[in-house]
Amino acid sequence: MHDRLVVTGAGSGIGRGVALELAERGATAYILGRRKAALDETVELAKGKPGLLIPMSCDLTDRESVDATFDTIEAEEGKPIQALAHCAASVRYEPAREITFETFKAVVGTTLFSAFNALHRWALPLLDVDLDGVAVALTSSVAHRGTPGVAHSSSGKSGIEGFVRSAAREWGKSGVRMNVVGPGRFPVEKSKDMWEKFDSESPEALARTAIGRFGEMHEIVGPIMFMLSEAAGYLTGEVLHVGGGDRITPGGGPPARYNKPEDPGTRP
Repeated sequence: MHDRLVVTGAGSGIGRGVALELAERGATAYILGRRKAALDETVELAKGKPGLLIPMSCDLTDRESVDATFDTIEAEEGKPIQALAHCAASVRYEPAREITFETFKAVVGTTLFSAFNALHRWALPLLDVDLDGVAVALTSSVAHRGTPGVAHSSSGKSGIEGFVRSAAREWGKSGVRMNVVGPGRFPVEKSKDMWEKFDSESPEALARTAIGRFGEMHEIVGPIMFMLSEAAGYLTGEVLHVGGGDRITPGGGPPARYNKPEDPGTRP
């Protein structure tokens, strides 16, 4: 595994888990996110570990911000960074009937466009100098299930998978590998309240996974580490779903009530 990496979304959740694991392994990671205070918390949690976490404020939806951040990193390193874990994510659930164009644009923007900005800007200098590299992007294990309540989020995450597959095919012979990891029911900071709400309203919710429980942080960080490692050197353009078997059980997402029409009297 490369000993110098970039991790996006490292201020919380899975991104923070990845950053802390890299620090534990002695790596140097530039950790990116919009919330400087949250990144500083991640750095504080890594104190005493052999690796180094370097926080950098960056708005991944803004290409100029992404360009400037990678310019700074590459200037400090003297060369492009060869490994990237794109873990930035947003969580928003609402019935498709309620989605407005503005909401759809916002959710797809924070999901798909931020992934494009990070992955594309990371890869370009590697391709320019014929240097190998590996990237992993996070989506969701339910992005392709027709899951109720996440039509906008699933559109963005499906778009990430499509981009990664196409780019991986184009860039594979240049030594640039790109893969996707799709987490399932991991109740991290941004999704904990949502999953607990669903489970309290639908006691059978955990039965929607074959394993019958939530995932734990090490169970999603481990697969990401594998995808970044030399052990995955012959994998590119692949999607690894880590959902406790939610794709082999019916209804792996939120309760089906999100797919029911509202009482006609509630809308004009």
